[in-house]
Amino acid sequence: MNSVPHVQKAPNPKHFWTLVLCGTLLVITTTGLARMGYGAVLPYMQKGLHLTISQTGLLGTIMFLGYLLTVGLSGVLAVRWGAKLVLITGSAAVVVSMLGLVWSSSFWAIGLFMFVIGAGSSLVFTPLMSLMIGWFPQQRGKVLGILLSGAGIGMLLSGFLIPVIIRVFPHDGWHAVWLCFGIISLVVLVLSLFVLKNPASARQTVSEEDKPQWLKNKELTLIAVLYFLIGMAYLIPNLYQSSYMLEAGISSSTTGLIYAFAGVFSIIGGPVWGSISDKAGVQQTFMLAWIFAVLGDLVPIVMDNVWGFAISSIIWGSSIGGLVTLIQVKASQQVPSKYVPSGIGFISVFYAVGQMLGPALSGWMIEHMGGFAAAYGLGAVVYVLGFVLNSRGKVVSMQSERSSL
Repeated sequence: MNSVPHVQKAPNPKHFWTLVLCGTLLVITTTGLARMGYGAVLPYMQKGLHLTISQTGLLGTIMFLGYLLTVGLSGVLAVRWGAKLVLITGSAAVVVSMLGLVWSSSFWAIGLFMFVIGAGSSLVFTPLMSLMIGWFPQQRGKVLGILLSGAGIGMLLSGFLIPVIIRVFPHDGWHAVWLCFGIISLVVLVLSLFVLKNPASARQTVSEEDKPQWLKNKELTLIAVLYFLIGMAYLIPNLYQSSYMLEAGISSSTTGLIYAFAGVFSIIGGPVWGSISDKAGVQQTFMLAWIFAVLGDLVPIVMDNVWGFAISSIIWGSSIGGLVTLIQVKASQQVPSKYVPSGIGFISVFYAVGQMLGPALSGWMIEHMGGFAAAYGLGAVVYVLGFVLNSRGKVVSMQSERSSL
């Protein structure tokens, strides 16, 4: 007999921020500090462990592999066991891995913990999305936007905290960074145990004919393809804007400042686009976000100066947060509430594959097909394709959106 997940009545509106902020803290620690923070602590790990460039890249690949292999499974487990149990398990795995890195000195031991960090973060992210949608179905755009901003906040915190920790603990170096991150994550884990609860939809019964057939659901399959395109294109400015600006003769200090603009706008973009979608409709808002994404990649091609890159940073920073938020809102509307984690897990596999292909293809184009402008052009073409495909699914999507209200 399957156990019934722990549920409680719908929270009072005044508890909205308690639940959402707790969820955001989980994203900050398990995605921002754990996965995104790896890039910021990497130079200190490379120096302390005497790693080659290839080895540091392999560690990043191992961590991403852990995420890729688990992200599809996370939704299935959330349906079977309840979202809270799965995300708490994932968060605990991240905490254990962070603390394990503190006492690790061999490459393969570190690789094992990086793999578990990637897997654990995916076990948190998808179930957390579905748990929050279950509590606040009429505010799903705003809720998902706030949660997704946690990744950007974690990146900014990593950039601020890591140099400070290194200065305070010069002899312990990167070990102290992971210890501090582990302690912070442990506090958030304990907080989540008491604050987060499964929504009433966790015990929803669904007939066999209402159970989603992933590949037979044309709208959900289209959303998965769109998520693949976002995964392909969104990393291009994130990876190459600084190099593009330096090649254009812009100073390193200005380059760093403009890149920070993109980080700030990626944090606020998700909540803003999500809140707009709650009022104006997801499909209309989604179409506009695709247009902004295209413009964000085109502006530096025609204006390769400070103003062009600054405008681009604001546009692509905010639009990426919007696209990722809105794609998950759309996916959540295609399946019964009980199967939201499985739906998000399904499309996230496509997103992960896109993330693997995009940087490799754009890097090859930079070397062989005209430099950074060619890579940005690829991103713009991919976004145009996404806009066209999304337009073709407009009628079906709007009908689905009305039926979900």
